[in-house]
Parts: sequence; structure tokens; C-alpha cells
Amino acid sequence: MTSSQSFAYIEILQKTASKSLKKNFRNFLILLLLFGASSHLRSQNTDSVYIFEVYFELDIDTINELEKIKLDTLFEHIPIAAVENIVVYGHTDSFATQNYNRDLSRRRAQNISNYLHLTGIDVTKLKFDFYGEENPKYANSEDTRALNRRCEVHLSMNPTLLPESSEKLVNMEFKRGNKVRIPNLVFVGNQAIPMGRSFEAMTDLLRAMHKFPDLVIELQGHVCCFDDHRLSVERAKMVYTFLLNNGIEKERMRYRGFSNKKPLNKEKTPEDKEMNRRVEVFVIKNTTRVAKIPSRKARIDIVAPVLNVTFFPSKARLYPASDFMLTLISEAIMARGNLHYEFIIFNNINDVKLTTSRAASLQRVLLNKEVTRSRFKASHQPKYPNMRQSNNENKIMVKISRR
Repeated sequence: MTSSQSFAYIEILQKTASKSLKKNFRNFLILLLLFGASSHLRSQNTDSVYIFEVYFELDIDTINELEKIKLDTLFEHIPIAAVENIVVYGHTDSFATQNYNRDLSRRRAQNISNYLHLTGIDVTKLKFDFYGEENPKYANSEDTRALNRRCEVHLSMNPTLLPESSEKLVNMEFKRGNKVRIPNLVFVGNQAIPMGRSFEAMTDLLRAMHKFPDLVIELQGHVCCFDDHRLSVERAKMVYTFLLNNGIEKERMRYRGFSNKKPLNKEKTPEDKEMNRRVEVFVIKNTTRVAKIPSRKARIDIVAPVLNVTFFPSKARLYPASDFMLTLISEAIMARGNLHYEFIIFNNINDVKLTTSRAASLQRVLLNKEVTRSRFKASHQPKYPNMRQSNNENKIMVKISRR
């Protein structure tokens, strides 16, 4: 597809899209260029269905890096709350047997569903089906056979929940007393560890802090469902640390947590819970003074506690619930190949040998969950001054940086 053909195609889509979609998310259509002419959009009342394809290599069920970039770029621009549901349909070319191809298409569809879940999409919104070689879209000839090695993704959205293009944080006025929800800030479940799509959201806030040099804010953490004050504080603190490590003065920021005490919605649906899990920016002070935003790339330098990961007393063996928590963390690590995670277990139990063994155990568990060595390391350190002593629970932190 040439450049002129691409924009002509976009123009056709703009004419067929619903009015609310054109008004609220016009720039979203440009992302269709990432997926080529096979992508299209149809609108039914308030819902819009965006259909696109993800391609695979011969006899491979894992998503390659180029397709991951396309998916990441797309979902970094879509608020999670706007996603109604996603259905993934797996396909193959005509090589191999019919039974083999059906299983291959199943694995492809399942892997895409798992990857989308890692971007923050609720598992209840994800479904998949598979057809093997039985429903080719393209001829299984030498020229076009590779296009059948694909998954077709049907993304249903509510366009009324899509932000206006001007609603990026850097484009807001930040008037005193305003409260702004940081969009697309997504965490590993029950952790203050951000997932991949969150870094663009935090970078947008960083740009706003540079743009308004007199802006003073309070970062307010909220959780859904259960009272967990510590988690709400740690999530707000994680954003604070990101801004601090990127040169924003600590005098311009503070953070606090509200647990689940200030919900935006009654929690009747997954979408309600999703909206209540958030970090908000409360504007304490600002002026109309505007400065030039630095062109340098944001520094990925994040420190967060690893919560709910504990060991049996006097042993280096994890509790089953902690092993599951590491499964969630490992999936987040593997979803973004450009980041490095350093896990540090502190000897706040006054037992160097046991702390060392637990660090080695943590490393083995992550390796067993197929996290590659180049993406993480686990080590142990003496406790900080004034760190709380414990009989059995080591304090664990993770440092996230760019590889």
C-alpha cells in the first residue's frame, strides 16, 4: 500500500465510522496504517469493531517482535475502559495435517489472548477460537500462502469512552484544584509494578511537569474491591519515584494512598473495578508560565516493592500463592523485551545464609517460568538503616531499567 493509498483508505474509514468515534478518537484511525489494508472498522450504534490481523512465521505460534510492537503501539493509545471485548480467531496455511494445523491455530490465538491480557485487558473480555487451515482468507499459493499464517483480532470498543486527541496530560491546563486520572496506567495484579503500557502514560505526565515549571501536585493512589492502603500508597509512590528519577524536584510532588475509600463507580462490573484502580494527579498549585519540554528520552529508573511474595518459615521454599504471584510478574517481564528487572532480597531477618538461599530460589523460580536470564537478576543485600526487622519475611524490591 502506497502512502497516498493509505490515506485514501483512512479517509474512507472516517466516512463510515460513527460520529462519536470520529469526534473522540480521530487520530486512532492513523494506527490502522500499522496493520495494512486488511484492517478495517465497522460501527454499530455506539459500539465500533476494529478488525486487524497479526501474522506468524512458518510453523511458529509465538508472536514475533514486529507484531508485538504493532500491538503495543495500538493498545498504548486505547484506554482500557473503552474496550468492550476482544475475540481472536486463529488460522494457518495448508502445510501439515488438518489436526496439526488446528492445534497450531489454537496456540496462536491463545498466545495473542495471553499477550493482550498482559497489556491490562481484563481476562473476562477476551475470547478466542481457531480454524486451522479450514478458513483461508488468501489463496494458499506460493505468493500469498504466508498471509494465512495469521490471527484475526476483533476489537469491540465504546467510542464514547475514547479520549479526545487533546486529552493527553501534556495538553491539559492543570488548574489549581483539578484532579486528573493518569490514563492507561496499568499494574501487575496486587503489585505496584507497572506493566509495559504504563511507561508512556508516566512519560506524558513527566512532559507535563516539564511544560509547567510551577506545577505542584499530589499523586493519589486508589485500589478497587478490598481495603489495601499499602498497595494504594505504593502505586502512587512508584509514579513519584519515576518523576523524581527524571529530574522533577521533590518539592513539587507528594503522594498518598486512599485504599478503596474513594471509588469513582459502584463496583458492579469489571469496567467499574477497572476505573477504580487508578492513580490521580491533584493540582496543588500552578501558574500560566510555560517552559520548553526537553527533547531527551525519559529515563526508565523505577523502584517498587514486590508484595505478597513470602517463604515458608526458615526455608527457601515459596508459599503456593507467592509462586502464583511470581507467575504474574514473570509474564509482565516477558511482555516487554526492552526492560531489565533486578530483584533484591534484603537481609532484614538477620540470617545471611537463608537470605542468600531465598535469592537463589527466586532466581530458579523465574527461570523455571521461562524468563530469560538477560531480562532479570536476583541478588541479596544487607538491610538498610532503619529497615524494619522481621522474623521470617524478607523485604523484596525490584528495580526496573531500560536494557
